[in-house]
Amino acid sequence: MNLALQVDDLRVRAPGGRVLLSCDHFEATPGATIGLRGPSGAGKSTFLYALAGLHPAMTGHIRWGAADLVQLNDAARAAFRRSHVGLIFQDFLLFEELSALGNASLATAFNPAEKRRSITDTARDFLKSLKVPAEARTVDSFSGGERQRTAIARALAHDPAIILADEPTASLDRRTADALIEDLISLTRARNKTLIAVSHDQHLLDRMDRVIEVTDGHLQTEAAGA
Repeated sequence: MNLALQVDDLRVRAPGGRVLLSCDHFEATPGATIGLRGPSGAGKSTFLYALAGLHPAMTGHIRWGAADLVQLNDAARAAFRRSHVGLIFQDFLLFEELSALGNASLATAFNPAEKRRSITDTARDFLKSLKVPAEARTVDSFSGGERQRTAIARALAHDPAIILADEPTASLDRRTADALIEDLISLTRARNKTLIAVSHDQHLLDRMDRVIEVTDGHLQTEAAGA
């Protein structure tokens, strides 16, 4: 499926009507890796969550292929995310009472029976590659790094075409972070996915095809990654 991204005349507003973020034009083709950087509060995460259809007050257009998330209702946006988007949140959003595998394979609850085994197997493979104990204990005893790696495995388990990551290496040691960066970049390019990541990690930004500056709610001039 071709899920090329095109954003036009996007405005994201706070409940009171104040514009939080504006983007006149932005696009990305499948296989692209794009970093978003800027000071805290600049609007990076706001833009990322808008691309996932997670902001209720948006105008303009966010087109992933033929689907315009701004025009879809909440149910249709949620269905699009379940099918096509892998989200890596900065605060993990794990279920404390579940094991790492239980968290990483949550997508089985929203997919048909014929895909559930594949999702579970993929989740287990990612946990193994990220050195997370899959079923030994519940995640309430996990370190921050183990939680982050579990959240990453969950985001990738259903083989999404779009990977949206908010500080994916923030809780990882340098060696684990570098291995994750390599895995994300390789996966994106080999399977023609789209990776867009908010990050302050220069190691990650240096590997991206493009890096976008976000300042005061505006996307600035693009810079090529290393």
